[in-house]
Amino acid sequence: MIPRFRRRPRFHREWLRVASLGLVLAASAPADGPQKPVLATTPPADIALPRGWTESAPPASTKAFAPMLAADGDAVLATWLEPLSSGGHRVRFARWRAATWGAATTVREATTLFANWADVPGVVRAPDRSLYAWWLEKSGADTYAYDARLARSTDDGASFRPLGPLHEDRSEVEHGFVAAAPESAGVRFFYLDGRATANGAPMQLRSVYVEGDGIGASEIVDDAVCDCSSTAAAAIPAGTAIAYRDRTAAEIRDIRLAIRPHEGALFNRAVGDDGWRIDGCPVNGPALAARGRNLAVAWFTAPGDRARIRTAISLDGGRSLGPPRTIDAAQPLGRLSLATLPDGFAVAWLARLQEGAELRVARLDEGGVVNRRSTVARTLEGRGAGIPRLAATADRLALAWIDIRGEGLRFATTPLRPR
Repeated sequence: MIPRFRRRPRFHREWLRVASLGLVLAASAPADGPQKPVLATTPPADIALPRGWTESAPPASTKAFAPMLAADGDAVLATWLEPLSSGGHRVRFARWRAATWGAATTVREATTLFANWADVPGVVRAPDRSLYAWWLEKSGADTYAYDARLARSTDDGASFRPLGPLHEDRSEVEHGFVAAAPESAGVRFFYLDGRATANGAPMQLRSVYVEGDGIGASEIVDDAVCDCSSTAAAAIPAGTAIAYRDRTAAEIRDIRLAIRPHEGALFNRAVGDDGWRIDGCPVNGPALAARGRNLAVAWFTAPGDRARIRTAISLDGGRSLGPPRTIDAAQPLGRLSLATLPDGFAVAWLARLQEGAELRVARLDEGGVVNRRSTVARTLEGRGAGIPRLAATADRLALAWIDIRGEGLRFATTPLRPR
């Protein structure tokens, strides 16, 4: 049995000392409540957006955080969290199309929401054109006792009808870090399930198929995974792919890729084989994107106290992967996102500065080689920066991130084929 690492009252044990770089990889662990950062110094000035990027302010409050984006044909679907002056939070949804934001809709509003920078709500479009939104809601008194809940919209997001918990387990433990992708006539959801942790066993990665208003029974994808790193899913011709951070008995927490085919047994393989041993969750999950049989995985790792951003490309739907490529080894923080392009992929991540951090975006060709790199904005270093999000429409790449002051969302797009 793998021993669970001990949790502190509000923070996961996830500080990793990087002596060779003289820095701390402070990817703060999840905590409930609004994520207002505490700054020791005045943050550095922001920078102008690179040439070709156009900003479009989302219909969010100045305190909004925890963004998530999803591609939707020629549009982008966005969700985020907003704290309420009366207490509690609300999950908001809006659609961006043709350089214009539609009106924002409230998916769920309550004092019981688990509001978090790393474990965030999201939305996905189903094959029947309905929308499924998910969020996290407290299920007990413990800090990490919460459910992943689901709602469905059949009016293109004007309203959402609650469907209940995504999982059949009703234990007052952690259920979260949801990822989703269309599958067959419905949507395949993946999530971290803590039902076994109450007895000292590891966190599990589970899968649930949802069609219409029906939520199916969950099935195990991996019975020992990292407790608090995000997951990423994508539809592929053979089925659905899921990338996640694994956990072995020796506390090796490398990335794995599982393929759940339409027919046959689930296929699971290592990605990178970094051999990163760390006694706590780094709160830094992988990113995944797919276009047909072309699939890309991006991840943060730090074996030997050397922080790196790496990518690997598959040309056969994840059955095999090309050799990993390091795209940033100069003090990256991670917090990754991926999107598909007509001729490759785009990846976004955070990198450390002497003060604060900067948001970087790179374009990769179909073999994973970086052919263009830019710094888009400055942001915070700690959890107040959240995780930047990418999504691609038919002709533009969209990016959402947290303002450098740690308050409010920013959103910008750039043409997929630069002029």
